[in-house]
Amino acid sequence: MKLLTRIFDRFRKPIKHRLEKPTFEMAAMTSPTSVMVDVSTLRSNGNDLIASGDMVQAEVCFREALRQNPNDPKSLVCLGYVLKEQEKFSEAVVALKRAIATSNQAPDTFETHYLLGQIVEQQGDLTVAAKHFSESLRLKPDFSRACKDLCRIYRLQGSSEALRELLESCISFCPSCPDYRILAAEFCESEINYEGVVNHLTVAVDLGVRTASTYMTLGACLCRVDKVNEGMQYMALAEAMDPGVACMTQFEMGYFQLKAGNFERGLDHLERSISLQPDFLAAHSAILMTLSHASGEGKISYQDAGKRFAQAAKRQIKKPLPGRPPRVADASGMKRKKLRVGFVSGDFRAHPVTHFLRDVLQYLDRSILHLVAYSNNPIDDAATATIKPRFDEWYSIRSLTDDDAAALIFSHEIDILVDLAGHTGESRVAIFARRPAQTQVAWLGFWASTGLEEMDYIFADTNCVPHDSIQWFSEKVYRLPNTRLCMAVPQVLRDIPIAKPPCQSNGYITFGCFQQTAKITPCVLSVWAEVMSEVPQSRLRVQAGGINIPSIRDKLLQNMTQVGIDLSRVHLLGSCNLEPYLEAHNEVDILLDTFPYTGGTTTAFALWMGVPTITLAGDSMLSRQGASMLQCVGLSEWIARSQSEYVDVAARMTLNPSYLEIMRLELRRKTVESPLFDTQSFANDFQAALFHINAERAAEVVES
Repeated sequence: MKLLTRIFDRFRKPIKHRLEKPTFEMAAMTSPTSVMVDVSTLRSNGNDLIASGDMVQAEVCFREALRQNPNDPKSLVCLGYVLKEQEKFSEAVVALKRAIATSNQAPDTFETHYLLGQIVEQQGDLTVAAKHFSESLRLKPDFSRACKDLCRIYRLQGSSEALRELLESCISFCPSCPDYRILAAEFCESEINYEGVVNHLTVAVDLGVRTASTYMTLGACLCRVDKVNEGMQYMALAEAMDPGVACMTQFEMGYFQLKAGNFERGLDHLERSISLQPDFLAAHSAILMTLSHASGEGKISYQDAGKRFAQAAKRQIKKPLPGRPPRVADASGMKRKKLRVGFVSGDFRAHPVTHFLRDVLQYLDRSILHLVAYSNNPIDDAATATIKPRFDEWYSIRSLTDDDAAALIFSHEIDILVDLAGHTGESRVAIFARRPAQTQVAWLGFWASTGLEEMDYIFADTNCVPHDSIQWFSEKVYRLPNTRLCMAVPQVLRDIPIAKPPCQSNGYITFGCFQQTAKITPCVLSVWAEVMSEVPQSRLRVQAGGINIPSIRDKLLQNMTQVGIDLSRVHLLGSCNLEPYLEAHNEVDILLDTFPYTGGTTTAFALWMGVPTITLAGDSMLSRQGASMLQCVGLSEWIARSQSEYVDVAARMTLNPSYLEIMRLELRRKTVESPLFDTQSFANDFQAALFHINAERAAEVVES
């Protein structure tokens, strides 16, 4: 489910934190003395001046009140506030600490701690600010503003567990506070926990929250947990309340249709979304993602859709970057000590990208390369902790606009900027339209052109991009010597041995597929039906996350029935963790690849587990990905060039079970020794490519 994963951030612009004015409870004092009446009047006048924005005259009123009653905590709090607003932070801290010291009722100091937290945060000390916000919340458990600010600090500090515990505590103390439910829903969304979002927003709606954004988000998440009818009802309510959300409604409907494998209907919804908001980049990327593997499904060509995306990305540039003289670095270090290489990705986490990146980074020569990560991760996890130390610098750009992220990268004087996501779910490819680096290259996480003229190169290999297909790319194609992908040996907690082919004990061939269900189109199933017809008694084992969703499972079974597959010969299973996923290969004799959206990580894992894959080589980089990987390990005989040849290969390879057993025993060693897993050799090739394109690009800049 990596087409589109963000709900909040993709549709609305990032909201910068603004220090809000607290609402002070300035009740008049009841003392009959004239001094107290004067103090109350001065304080009231000061609050009126705060409301009008005149902090200077408000300060005069509060200082006069304190002249008459130096220990009045309410006047001290008000004075601290107006001093803070005038950025007289030292004086403000003195006044606020005096307010705490002179207050006879500790619970009344919750606002004082809140203001101190704001000041300390503005001065850059997040740890102390968090302590003040925590104290403010302890004194007044329903003070949702303090909770919101504390949540923000925990996010900045990467303290997900502390954030989780805070929200659970706040909801426990104040179960009827809708603000806490909204904050909890945002946290669940950041954790990609759509069930949690649904649960909290449902309660928020029951508590009286009636906003278009809440309905929209609740509806979208209901669709993601397969409650489509209910989700559509909420999105209809959102659209009726605010017609401006119609763009997002169409986007979400498109997403669900794509996930279910209904590409034409999904693309129609996405096109409607763009017609309502032409610069909605998430919809543009979703269309490009779909067109990259659903050829012939759209009403627009991939090249035209790419140009349209590029135009939309450029229209969003509000802060153009200045030019910079060309810089040249070489591997000898004579002209520049190190080449500064930046990597942009939202997949520095448990994701296929890390399997292909982790060990390559380890073998790059750090005496001549300086590696910088620009992370757009929605969450950081154990895989993040593994890959993060392999960079020299690490920056999170999740909360930055494309303009601000580009400015940050530009300030770091990056020589080569590498995009690892293309138009996949956590992409920030629009940053590259601003050209923050002299040389920009697309690699690894996507399998087609970005559409950007500012993307100078795309890394490929001869097998996945033949020389006669460069017209499909806006980038210059740079072919690495052996493969564009190099897999790290899976990191497992226990040994995963390879078993004998199950056909030897079962008496029949078991074909398998571990691809996403959206890849298993009716066209693919029709070819598989022919395979099963040619191989009598064979079985089909399909394991994928989408199978856990009833509507997607039912649709897959319906499609199988329509093409003539006997369901009694089919076994469907949902997703699982890495170790049992790898062990599941011991229950499969041969994998059947999908097409034109072929496997990548799944094919590499299968080869490591000794299971060969039958793949169909097409015309695009993506459709030739499986062929490229199989050629790396010397299995070219498993590559078909047509659907009929695909069936023939399957039938031929099942005739000799002993051959499958011999292959099973040798394939892991052969795979690990091949270019597909030789990360050290690949790192050398990748490094040489970086220096080559940097020098070539620098020469082009000088000539122009």
